[in-house]
Amino acid sequence: MRISFIGLGHLNSAILAGLLAKGFPRDQISATVHSAESATVRGQEFDLNVVATQTDPAANKTAVADADIVVLGVKPVHIVDTAQDIADALKPDTTVVSVAAGIPLTTLAEALPQNQPLVRTMPNVALTVGKGAVGMAPGETVTEDQLVEVEKLFNGSGTVFQLPEDQLNTMAAVAGSGPGYVFRFVNALAAAGTQLGLEASVAQELARLTVVGAGTMLDSDDADPTALEHSIATEGGVTEAALDSMDANGFNQLIVDALKANIARSEELGA
Repeated sequence: MRISFIGLGHLNSAILAGLLAKGFPRDQISATVHSAESATVRGQEFDLNVVATQTDPAANKTAVADADIVVLGVKPVHIVDTAQDIADALKPDTTVVSVAAGIPLTTLAEALPQNQPLVRTMPNVALTVGKGAVGMAPGETVTEDQLVEVEKLFNGSGTVFQLPEDQLNTMAAVAGSGPGYVFRFVNALAAAGTQLGLEASVAQELARLTVVGAGTMLDSDDADPTALEHSIATEGGVTEAALDSMDANGFNQLIVDALKANIARSEELGA
């Protein structure tokens, strides 16, 4: 099994790190990036020969020529051009895996040879700490064996959920962008604490530790966030008062509206 990574941004780098952590042989991996500087940095980080298209315009074609799986980790605005660039270098049974938000299978299929096995995925950045969530939608010509191999890509860094493609944008809104919402909440919690009298550094650390601790409490298969909430929000207590204020100010609807905005942007990217 030979795997080629086209682009080594946060997500592709996390997938690669998970593979290497599981003992996948480096000599079965090829990788390309755009800039020579990035090639040097990533090559040292992963102990791999990473090639820059800036210095070798044929690097992507060379990288995919003997690959069994190609992971396209370039920005959504560049993914169609990249797919077109490598199309004539792919083997007919090479599985192409996209990690680009918003770009549908039909758009990618048009840029690749007819019947090229194709899988669209939506990972989140928590792959970088081995706690990722990955949505995966297979194209029509992918076999079950190929899907199993694609899922193995993520086993070292996350949990895979196979979904219909029309649910991927919602999955991306919930989990793909979800860490960003959590980080925003931490900053908002810290800012509120500062506004109400805490030193800024203390408020920031309290907010950070609170979310880390709550996340750890949720880190089991049988964790129930509703039960955990109720265990803290005792009747007539201070937590209940705060949660009641959130409800009164439309906290849940705020989240729904945020997800709708996220999905709308994904649809724009894929249009």
